[in-house]
Amino acid sequence: MELEVLKAFVIAAIQGLTEFLPVSSSGHMVIAKHLLGLEEVGITIEIVTHLATSLAVVIFLRRQILGLISSFFNYLRHKTDSKTQRDVTLIAKLVVASIPAAVLGLSLRSRVEGFFSDPKLSATMLILTGIYLVFCGFARKRERPLGYREAFVIGLAQAVAIIPGISRSGLTVGAALLLGIGAREAFEFSLLLSLPAILGAGLVELISRNISASPGILFVGFLTAFGLGYVAIELLLGSIVKHRFHAFGYYLIPLGIVLLVAL
Repeated sequence: MELEVLKAFVIAAIQGLTEFLPVSSSGHMVIAKHLLGLEEVGITIEIVTHLATSLAVVIFLRRQILGLISSFFNYLRHKTDSKTQRDVTLIAKLVVASIPAAVLGLSLRSRVEGFFSDPKLSATMLILTGIYLVFCGFARKRERPLGYREAFVIGLAQAVAIIPGISRSGLTVGAALLLGIGAREAFEFSLLLSLPAILGAGLVELISRNISASPGILFVGFLTAFGLGYVAIELLLGSIVKHRFHAFGYYLIPLGIVLLVAL
């Protein structure tokens, strides 16, 4: 039992720390399972940790999310003002940006599952993600409005991150910055966009698999992933605002190279 709790803690810690930092939680998970012999850890703990990181986003952006919900219902009641119109437009952009990942995830789900058993692929993708992040460091600092076209491009970037080793936050925030979106807006849009992606993937797994685990193990996993996920969100915001987002590339490139040699 103690060993199972320890394994749950390790999985949850990896998930929590890497879900929002631009280093690919899926890539780190594949490699950690291979190196630490955690392949037998059940899918239940991974689903629970995904739900925990989603809750971290909800808590962190609670004011924005409550504002969007309030504006949506105001719109349904035809009580529109400038804030309601802005919020409803943002919701529409999030829907547009969510389409590519939803379509690709559902249509290629069976094929993509095979990628999670290939640590060398994950290591290669970590290198590519690192190169992409370094390139993002050259993005011009400007304040371009986030339109529907920009939202769709960011959504395409998120869809690519279905491959383990490709960072979802890295590609979405990086795409926004390269498009000229402001740092804070890029950060919040990426986080809001993560909610349907993470929750959707978790629900699909819940429906399609037999899941079981002891309440104690699930509690440890949930609490660990939630706490570290919240910390990771703070670190992500700091790196973007201080224009250090690209620095994660200097971690991923050598890590990927070392792993390719060692695996």
